[in-house]
Amino acid sequence: MKSKVMENLSARAKKSPSLLVFPEASEPDILAAAGLAAHRGIAHPILIGDSTHIDMLAKEHNISLEGVQVLPLPQAVPASELAASYVAGGGSLPESLVRKRLTLPLYYAAMLLRLGKVDAMVAGLAHSTADVIFAAKAIVGMQEGIVTPSSMFLMEIPGYNGSEEELIVFADCGVCVDPSPSDIADIAIATAHTVRKLLAWDPRVALLSFSTKGSSRHPRADTTREALSIVRQRAPWLSIDGELQLDAAIVPAVASKKLPEKSDVAGRANILIFPDLNAGNITYKAVQRFANAHAYGPFLQGFTRVVSDLSRGSS
Repeated sequence: MKSKVMENLSARAKKSPSLLVFPEASEPDILAAAGLAAHRGIAHPILIGDSTHIDMLAKEHNISLEGVQVLPLPQAVPASELAASYVAGGGSLPESLVRKRLTLPLYYAAMLLRLGKVDAMVAGLAHSTADVIFAAKAIVGMQEGIVTPSSMFLMEIPGYNGSEEELIVFADCGVCVDPSPSDIADIAIATAHTVRKLLAWDPRVALLSFSTKGSSRHPRADTTREALSIVRQRAPWLSIDGELQLDAAIVPAVASKKLPEKSDVAGRANILIFPDLNAGNITYKAVQRFANAHAYGPFLQGFTRVVSDLSRGSS
């Protein structure tokens, strides 16, 4: 059965296709994905690399690249011009170092993204998550007020009857291993931003714990409570509550029993923020496998522009 959420996102993408840069053009699966995106009309793909090599690889794997642009590295926009624009725009790296980095497709693509010459970058099939994040943090830069990059998964769970029907968002399940209260606050604010832009939801954010509103006293629960305080200072507009056990976050009947006061979030959260990567990564995989759920992501977030990190096992 075709996913309704992916159908809806594809329909939105077709109305205003983005310029999408792929720096890993030596990967046949990247070429196939770029060709498919162009064929479906959901994006205007740009491949970074040698056109002769890319054409040869496409023919070898019977891939059509009709509608896909190939940008040689780095003649199309000279590295010196890009490096100068980067420094003039307040970039933190020395110009000489940037020029050297721009000989690498990942950094060249990230610079095109920073300067608004493309709308988004997709990488990670041939690079580690750490590589993609480092390039994005150094070149693209972080959103104002956000220090910590993070990720989120959109979970589509058959039979789940939550506030967004079968959909719910988990974060962070792929990047930040042992977040501090400030890191958790960054994750919560960035995830709310992603959800608004991607899904047009009104975010209701639950900071998860093994404790609900002081039911257990422990430094780990204190971390979550401190994160809540930071978010409420930094983003008073955001509907957020914590610390909440998972059932108190998503089941109205449990929330009414466990919470002594009224909450706009408890029992109807559509974003779950996990206290660390252990909890987040294990939970999303458990739900995916045990409930036959679709886990869309990870969506990287916190950057000034859209950066997507693929799993190196992606099809």
